[in-house]
Amino acid sequence: MSSISTWYFRWRFLGASSAPAPDAGAGDHEPFICHSDMEPGRRKKLKRSGGSLGMVCFMLLGFFAGGALLMAASSFAPQRLDVDGSAIIQRVSIDSPILHDINLRQVITRFNGSFFHADIFRQDAGPRVDEAWESLGVEYRPVVVPDHLASRSGLSESHVRVSEVYGGGYLANVEGLHHLHCLNLIRKAVYFNYDYYKRLGEKEFSNGEAILRPHITHCIDIIRQQLMCVVDVGVMGQVWWDPEDPKAFPDFGTRHKCRDFEAVRAWAKEHQVPDELPTTADKYLRPPRKEDVLRDIP
Repeated sequence: MSSISTWYFRWRFLGASSAPAPDAGAGDHEPFICHSDMEPGRRKKLKRSGGSLGMVCFMLLGFFAGGALLMAASSFAPQRLDVDGSAIIQRVSIDSPILHDINLRQVITRFNGSFFHADIFRQDAGPRVDEAWESLGVEYRPVVVPDHLASRSGLSESHVRVSEVYGGGYLANVEGLHHLHCLNLIRKAVYFNYDYYKRLGEKEFSNGEAILRPHITHCIDIIRQQLMCVVDVGVMGQVWWDPEDPKAFPDFGTRHKCRDFEAVRAWAKEHQVPDELPTTADKYLRPPRKEDVLRDIP
């Protein structure tokens, strides 16, 4: 700290009498405040005011420093997860009606990264496994996005719309549930599950190879793009295993700050379109304009 700044600090926070003036130059010892030219009363008054000012400034510094420390500490505290999560997510995500309807909290979750101990989602094909995946909402019907949120949610007038008779809005799917649908299809298509689902011939596997194959590869690429879009910057450590001959192995059981999936799933379930849509005079969907109809599937 320079001599001038040192003097200023001591004068400002410790009182004028304890702070001798700094040298202005190599051969110049003239002080900023010449005490010899002051009356004693003025010197005492300056001493008292300097001390009081120093105390006030010291208290303010303590207040702001303490506040900064509390803010820094609270950023790691679990209770911070109860703030307006939807407002935070809107800063890093395309808008969605979900963010307007619920406070989408963030939750701390430890991934089940076990290599050999399979949970229900990893087990061989069968009814119980299918039920577990379907409980995630992978087969939910579309939802309706209100007109006033459509453009903010990335929808345009060319997208499929619901008839005004049934309230209007835009037909849409929750993307996160579509990603899970895709992962579920890839699970069904892996070599040790494929024959089981092909024999059943249900849902996606009711289609021929000309549709099933691009459906699977579409899902692979959608998940690739999603993982790259929200690339996880967390790190995995490694653990030792095998006491007889210790070896390093990745620790996949990492902690993550996640969006509250159950809240999203519950919202999507509640807002599904009717199970049976009208097919008579007042059709559920508004007829498209000529310019809205694409020649080929995109």
